[in-house]
Amino acid sequence: MKVCRIPAKQIIGLAFGSAFSLLLCLLGLIPALAVTDIPPESLKIPRMVAEESVSTFVPSETAPGQGLAVNLIYPPKPRYPEGAPVVVVVPGGTAADGLGFSMHAAQAGFVEVRFAFPGGGKSGLASSGIYDNRGQSCQAALRDILLFAQGKLPDSQGRTVRDLVPVKVYLGSIGIVGWSNGGNIALVTLSKFAEQLGAVGWAAFYECPAGALFFPPNLGGDQDLKINSHYRQGSCATGKCLVDYRKLTWQADAQKNTGLHKRLGEPEIPGVLFFDENRNRIWDEAREYAFSYATDIGLEKQIYPPQVTKAVQRFRVFGDKWPGTVATSAESVAYFQERDGSLYVPDVCQKLPGLLVEIFGSKTDHMQRQPDHPHVALLYNAFLANRAKFVRLNPDPVYVVQAANMSAFNFVDNKPNASLDADAIDLNLEPEGLTPDYVFMDAAIAELSDRKRAKNLDADLKVPIVNYANGAEPAAAK
Repeated sequence: MKVCRIPAKQIIGLAFGSAFSLLLCLLGLIPALAVTDIPPESLKIPRMVAEESVSTFVPSETAPGQGLAVNLIYPPKPRYPEGAPVVVVVPGGTAADGLGFSMHAAQAGFVEVRFAFPGGGKSGLASSGIYDNRGQSCQAALRDILLFAQGKLPDSQGRTVRDLVPVKVYLGSIGIVGWSNGGNIALVTLSKFAEQLGAVGWAAFYECPAGALFFPPNLGGDQDLKINSHYRQGSCATGKCLVDYRKLTWQADAQKNTGLHKRLGEPEIPGVLFFDENRNRIWDEAREYAFSYATDIGLEKQIYPPQVTKAVQRFRVFGDKWPGTVATSAESVAYFQERDGSLYVPDVCQKLPGLLVEIFGSKTDHMQRQPDHPHVALLYNAFLANRAKFVRLNPDPVYVVQAANMSAFNFVDNKPNASLDADAIDLNLEPEGLTPDYVFMDAAIAELSDRKRAKNLDADLKVPIVNYANGAEPAAAK
């Protein structure tokens, strides 16, 4: 019997599955339902205190004039007697605006810094400059946001975080959260500007698609009707994702995910690169897997991962003439060199040897659909292989208990710096449908910050290092 997995990934959502949709899902004709399918009333949402915020602009050469738009969400009760630690949240996706998303870090006693990349934001609070799709300009902008969070760069009016936030602020070490694709630019930035960012003591990653095959997802994602069956299960855990490309074919007049790129404000470029299972050179969307492409500003071409373009060359998929609408191998390498965070893990571990790392992964990923969770295994093992001081897959359950007020038996307990079995990685992943994912991430940053502050890397915590409650009143009895 085929199991239709229905994930829960956000606190806000609607149960929009119909009987017909459920039937199609059970038959495997559509992917598992989207990330908002489990209604919020089915999740245990912790009691929350009111969150206040203040907005400002941070000067940056990437945002001439007005500067970078920043919003600081602060807690009524700081986590430590010395003040509230600071965490910068890097938005996922491909958009320039990160001001509309919060992981509710204030509920764990943190000052949460959210921002817009150059060219992004909203009316009245927008960053100047030009968005370069998470390229070098965005990396320099993130550097400046981190410098501001460290207290080393004042805002456009000469004010620091401590001046702006009306509660005490702890700057002993700051943290960064790479939310989904935000983890890629977080890694690139930490590597390139490590000398300036020494106060970044810890980093957490939410189901980060680090690796050129994962963003856009090219082993099977939430927009695909089927997964890439030519991928060798478990191979990404070794750091090298193996795919059999021998059936790779190109159909110039076909189109994958019609309208998707247009909705993202990107060019809609015809042509589909797919596995031709029946050798008829015509893409059958329901039965044959097709690759997804990225685009870049000023380069209106389909950009496929370097390993894919190399396979296209090796098997002469285009014959004697490479189409002008597809990026060359050199263009692909240049694009992903700036956007694939996995390439920078060795450098980050070398330049920031004291960095503490946690990676969050749940049993049903918000984007990737391969059962071996290749992106999670690849990123975790990359930190492990490069001797990160502390790397953990999912937070210590004592911290999830503190954040969610649930039994520790509900959650996984993975030991830090321990090896993973790629064939049984589900045993290391958090369950779905119990509590929103931001709760897990709040637990992760609480653990990382507490450990860094206390210099405590004990693998077997009995209780959280810091006993913290946000002060929310308990629910009234019915």
